[in-house]
Amino acid sequence: MKKSFYLVIILGAAVIVGGYLAFPSAPLPSITTVDSGSPRSANGEVTLAISDGKGATNNTIAGLEEGMTAFDLLKKGTEELGLSLETKVYDIGVLIDAIGSTKNGQDNKYWMYYVNGETPMVAADKMILKAGDQVEFKFETSTF
Repeated sequence: MKKSFYLVIILGAAVIVGGYLAFPSAPLPSITTVDSGSPRSANGEVTLAISDGKGATNNTIAGLEEGMTAFDLLKKGTEELGLSLETKVYDIGVLIDAIGSTKNGQDNKYWMYYVNGETPMVAADKMILKAGDQVEFKFETSTF
């Protein structure tokens, strides 16, 4: 238990520190959106892609709400797609532990997230979205 706690803290710190370094990031693949059928806000839309690291990607689109974070979008998306979501709260924010049956540490991979192809310097619950943002949660080997 302590080992996984320290691993999450180290990964979170590495994401923050790593963001200050210049490193290439892979562009987002083209996203096929699935209309949720929910009413859209006047503020625009944001898209979500969830890639499980095994080739499967779930996509959805949502109306942007004022103050909406990447984590808010993930909660909406996983609910809409029927996927379970497990999180842990730390001083730096909410970190994703599992989406569906894919849990951090499996195959030495972890849930990472990107906004418009870039790694944000904050936890997903602190990343405020704007109209047109493309958010992707990927299960991948950490570069940190």
